[in-house]
Amino acid sequence: MGIFALVLGILGGLCTIMGILVTVDYAPPIGSEFTWAWWFSLSMILFLAAIASLFAQSRSD
Repeated sequence: MGIFALVLGILGGLCTIMGILVTVDYAPPIGSEFTWAWWFSLSMILFLAAIASLFAQSRSD
């Protein structure tokens, strides 16, 4: 579960970076639906899933 939380955290960080790049117009949006808000929402969901999986790991130990 710790590795899974790490992977989710890294993916959340990458989505945050992609959202920042789209916000400052450095990287063009991949599609019309992949705006900065979509990237930040996805990163928030991934970060919350990483936190939840860490709590699940600590409860099972």
